[in-house]
Amino acid sequence: MQLVHKKVVAITALCTLVLTLAVFTGAFEDKLRPINLAPSQLYKGERYLVTAQAIELQDTLSAMVSAQENTRVASRILAQIKSVEVRAGQVVKQGQVIATLADEQLQATVKQIRAQSDANEVQLAQAQKQLSRVSALLDRGLVARDQVDNWQSGVDELSARRTALAEQLKGAKVALGYTQIVAPISGVVVERLAEPGDMVTPGTPVVDLFNPASLQISASVGASLVGKLQIGAELAVRVGATAHTLKGKISEIVPVADNLARQFLIKLDVVTPTGIKPGMYAEVYLPAQTVKRVLIPRKLVKRAGQLNMVDVIETGVKSRRLIRLGPNYGENVVVISGLNEGEILAI
Repeated sequence: MQLVHKKVVAITALCTLVLTLAVFTGAFEDKLRPINLAPSQLYKGERYLVTAQAIELQDTLSAMVSAQENTRVASRILAQIKSVEVRAGQVVKQGQVIATLADEQLQATVKQIRAQSDANEVQLAQAQKQLSRVSALLDRGLVARDQVDNWQSGVDELSARRTALAEQLKGAKVALGYTQIVAPISGVVVERLAEPGDMVTPGTPVVDLFNPASLQISASVGASLVGKLQIGAELAVRVGATAHTLKGKISEIVPVADNLARQFLIKLDVVTPTGIKPGMYAEVYLPAQTVKRVLIPRKLVKRAGQLNMVDVIETGVKSRRLIRLGPNYGENVVVISGLNEGEILAI
């Protein structure tokens, strides 16, 4: 009995599936006849044939002004900052003192080493005199050889100590000189990174500097364009703060792409006018190249907010289509996508 029931359920499910497919495929509907448009429904106005034209296309890169010569001045010793002599925006010269560290402990160390060195010199002089005396007595057979050897060992030890103290004094003087932090380059102070009273260790930054006379332009280039560039090539550059175009020469092309953006960094050397500072926005213009692009008159484009559309004629009927536009060329505009050569537009 259960076997019969299962067969009935299976047959019912199969029939339901077949019936559903028949409904969705239109088996129970009358076949649609081809639609013949009335002459009044066909577009009869003026038409425009879409064509592709050869144009000069120039790619533009977003760039930034950067300092070719910049440095972060740091402390070389462990000490407390006594004073910082400069402020952001201040012009400094190479060798100028920009910060002073507390030097009391180092001054005391230098005095202590000098005192030890003076005492060692006195002991060394006495030992050398005594060595000369016992050496003369040894020649006359009045003293044993051991006494001469003992005094010679003492002279050698004091001489070695003299050398060690001289090195210690030299190191202490060098460390004392590090309490005067000076500008390694001539330039402008970007930022004070430490203040008086701060405790600094070797490597702790105190001031950032850059040289305004050696600026460069940094830009990122896609993989499709970087192969067309080479070191020494000249490109037009426009800095946002200036109204004129500069000439930049490619000085560096980083051979490894950025992991995230997949772009290559290029750097251009430029002679910048007064007032240009690192961080300013710039544009780099790549060499123009002749390409074939679809162009249409701008007057045929309909706009609705941020959307651009045109009226396309297909099988005699006018329909509206979204398109994506590029740069303008006189009265025409480049169509990036949405329209192909040979299509017809309604005017």
